[in-house]
Amino acid sequence: MKYWIGLDIGGTKCAVVLATLDHGIRVRSRIAFPTGAERGFAYTKDKLFRTIRDILAQNDLGVSDVRAIGVSCGGPLDSRRGLILSPPNLPGWDSVPFAKMLTEEFGVPAFLQNDANACALVEWKLGAGRGAQNMIFLTMGTGMGAGIIAEGRLLRGPSDMAGEVGHIRLEDEGPVGFGKAGSFEGFCSGGGIGRQAREMTRRWMEEGKTPAWIRDGVGPEEVNAKVIGQYADRGDAQALEIYRFVGGKLGKGVSILIDALNPEVVVIGSIFVRSESVLRPAMEAVIEQEALIHSRKACRIVPAQTGDSLGDFASVMAACYALDIDPCAVGDEEDPEVLAIYERLFERYPDLISARDAVMQAYLIFAGTYRRGGKLLVCGNGGSAADADHIVGELMKGFFKKRPLAGEQFAREDGAPALDAEETGLLQGTLPAVALTQHTALSTAFLNDVDPYMVFAQQVYGYGEKGDAFLGISTSGNSANVVHAARVARAKGLRTVALTGPGGGKLRDCCDVAVCVPGSCTADIQERHLPVYHTLCAMLEEKFF
Repeated sequence: MKYWIGLDIGGTKCAVVLATLDHGIRVRSRIAFPTGAERGFAYTKDKLFRTIRDILAQNDLGVSDVRAIGVSCGGPLDSRRGLILSPPNLPGWDSVPFAKMLTEEFGVPAFLQNDANACALVEWKLGAGRGAQNMIFLTMGTGMGAGIIAEGRLLRGPSDMAGEVGHIRLEDEGPVGFGKAGSFEGFCSGGGIGRQAREMTRRWMEEGKTPAWIRDGVGPEEVNAKVIGQYADRGDAQALEIYRFVGGKLGKGVSILIDALNPEVVVIGSIFVRSESVLRPAMEAVIEQEALIHSRKACRIVPAQTGDSLGDFASVMAACYALDIDPCAVGDEEDPEVLAIYERLFERYPDLISARDAVMQAYLIFAGTYRRGGKLLVCGNGGSAADADHIVGELMKGFFKKRPLAGEQFAREDGAPALDAEETGLLQGTLPAVALTQHTALSTAFLNDVDPYMVFAQQVYGYGEKGDAFLGISTSGNSANVVHAARVARAKGLRTVALTGPGGGKLRDCCDVAVCVPGSCTADIQERHLPVYHTLCAMLEEKFF
């Protein structure tokens, strides 16, 4: 059994969790501690690293038992490069390559994700958004942030800033949130509700209408969203007035999102979970008035379901999503037949053990691509071009298996004749793959008329779609045409894998996963590439056929 480590990093507290995947995320152990943000990055980093070792020791485990490490942290950050970029609640965390630090320290892959995005992924896979292809998750906690699932993928944007809805201005004037007066966060976050409640409390006291919470001993500066929510739940008229006002602003913000993004479901966390009954009526009244009718009718608005476990799950989900693993599905890496093929590679070629984790990561990316109905684009030069062709040959027809077809696959709705049994029997099941090395007329025209270094990139641009995967093969990792193709693939939203030599070169830095094999010369490296890609093809065939 493989374990997963999750780090939930906040400005006030941090948590380290040890989890397994079992038709979901199962937290086995958890250690939380104050962040100590005022003591600087080095202090908190050292505490997190020690706690990882402590939680493994407490469970009689070592780092070899860990599949991956996921990190959920407030932004701004760069999830693609694993950088934390000066979050306001973490002073001194300036351009910190935190994922790389974890990998270097523990020898396992580590991945970073914005906390709102990670929570959105949890609610999408495990909570109230299950089954949706288009979902918005609103944090509605201390701040107001969002994670957006669009067409079955997390929307991040080029700067990892997609979903910063708290910055939307709802009114020309109003409470400040996200650095802007009248913002969605100013009106509807916990901090914003508290500020509004304190202001209204002072006004009521000046008017001689002292609220019940003040009479009950709550100090004027102690009033916050939680206190007001408690009194609203009891039916207190003044608390209900505050929450009706907030519910209206929540409806206005949600209406903008419904109109702009046309989601199937909006999932709202934290404050909405606790106070749905007092927020919903005013929210729905405004949505009814503001949102486009067709978009409004297609959308459900529901409270988050994963409760107090959301932050823990989010940290683990950061790694699951990066590796294209659905925690609700039986783990591909635990499929015994697939795993047997995988283990045989390292039994036969012990010097490939250094690439062990990367081979599994590559497999998971390719398996996720095919599970979603995508295809694989492959390229390389010289001997690597031959390898690209070889890989496509193993995927597009039977490798070890016959892959028989069922005739009903060819039935047509218009009543036209389907293929007969003989024709069907001569076809085999396929894992769609395209070798970008084989289009002679296109390639020679492009390299002659435009730029030889972009010949593969142009094809990636033309053939590649979000949900596909790209495999670039280069023994040095520095083949310019392969590197450019990988960069275009990543820009278009494809998952990217490099098959390269010991250093990885430039290709390593622009791919999600780099399988770096040992070898002192091109021939040695190519000889080790062959068993790696044969293993990947065999694993995929076993999985899907």
